[in-house]
Amino acid sequence: MKSLRQLRQCEKIIEAHYAAVFRFCNAVLRGDIHGAEECTQDVFLLLLKKADELDLNGPIDRWLIASASRISKKYLREKAEHTANEMEFSENIPDRTQVPADCAPEPADRASEFDVLTDDEYSLLLRYYTVDRASRGALANELGITVNALYQRIFVIKSKIKHTKGKRKPD
Repeated sequence: MKSLRQLRQCEKIIEAHYAAVFRFCNAVLRGDIHGAEECTQDVFLLLLKKADELDLNGPIDRWLIASASRISKKYLREKAEHTANEMEFSENIPDRTQVPADCAPEPADRASEFDVLTDDEYSLLLRYYTVDRASRGALANELGITVNALYQRIFVIKSKIKHTKGKRKPD
């Protein structure tokens, strides 16, 4: 158990060196402010744990920076491992933003509710729902219309499907 005197000395060290240790960690972590904050806190928790072994009255800044260096490097290693694991996991998740050309149904293969649409309407509907929201502006530009006009066209197509559900397109 730490004495009250040791706790006060640690408190003074923290007040005097917190900013310097944070700046060091932030530099090692290349601007990762949240990581630097976490590492800085770990340094000072370690200081509290090792207060019995350290000379708290002498120069402590070298020990703080050496500890900050070890803790920051460990943080980077763990973050890299975590990122690698996320990348490996995400590679197994299929990308649903793009429909491969060989998977897109041909007009003859369409489900009956889409039979009421023209080939152009069906193609537009398919493209609209296979791009992410951010790419819908690009789709509208490609068609030479505004995004609002694109939304209106999709609304009309969806209404056409709803009102004629089950009816077949005349040949």
